[in-house]
Amino acid sequence: MLSAFPFMFFASHPISIQVIHMHGLRRLALVALTVALTALTAHGFAKRPSELWSYLHFDGKGFVAGKPGEPFVPFVAVRPGFRPVVETNEERIREVALTEGTGAIAGICFVQSYGGKLRPAAGYHAVPLLAVPVAAGDRLVTTVETDGNGFFVTVLPVGTYRIGNQGVEVKVEVGATKLVPLRVGKRMVD
Repeated sequence: MLSAFPFMFFASHPISIQVIHMHGLRRLALVALTVALTALTAHGFAKRPSELWSYLHFDGKGFVAGKPGEPFVPFVAVRPGFRPVVETNEERIREVALTEGTGAIAGICFVQSYGGKLRPAAGYHAVPLLAVPVAAGDRLVTTVETDGNGFFVTVLPVGTYRIGNQGVEVKVEVGATKLVPLRVGKRMVD
């Protein structure tokens, strides 16, 4: 008689079976939703830091998206809210957050090369260790020096600046990086 008791109880109370079944479905749905959200959160945090950066390289005319096709050629890694990084290896990128109210400028100083009478050649040559003045209005704010590959990076408060001896105007915005190619000369190649 004891083994028939639960069956007899539920048979006489059909609403109880529906309630128990509904609670079980709710519980199953909550468990499934929890698992799905946990998986999505884990996937979001699983991104490697290098996947959060955008890469640009200089092609002789301007900055273009992507890393250069050749190894050991420098590129600029940019990420909103972080100081841009000039690097040849994405694994060495160090994250340095920009301070509040600042933005960044990254650029390259180069000499444009043109073909001459003997051979058609076009391209550029980076200018290393060149002092690049940064001014706001008539006031010199800072001077940055290009690295061994002709690149420079500077972090500045929000505002409008003139970069280099050419006075290229650049507007710095909060948390953003502006890319500036500075042609400092041109040369005929023979």
